[in-house]
Amino acid sequence: MQNDRRVHKRFPLKLSIFCQKVGLSGNKLIPGRTVNVSPGGLLVEMKGGNLINGELLSVEMSVPPTEGLLDFGGSFSSYARVVRSDNHQDSEESSEKVVALEFCDSPKLRI
Repeated sequence: MQNDRRVHKRFPLKLSIFCQKVGLSGNKLIPGRTVNVSPGGLLVEMKGGNLINGELLSVEMSVPPTEGLLDFGGSFSSYARVVRSDNHQDSEESSEKVVALEFCDSPKLRI
């Protein structure tokens, strides 16, 4: 049995996310959807992007309106480093990847 080395508890949140590689001109936005989120990072499903371990990304997550929490919705933005990038096994033709990202700084909420 493998020990869980995670510092932060993960929460199963499905949020829209957009990532962009940092430091290269003409980078496209890479859309995705979170699988889970923690204060230290997140797991994302996305198509394309050709991401490699150690690469730095700018990330922005949309948060829908939630009664009693964020009545009007908003977005979180941060920088994150690619920790792991795996091809999704649903189909051979799919370019969908599961990507683990570690936050470089605490996400900032914008309302």
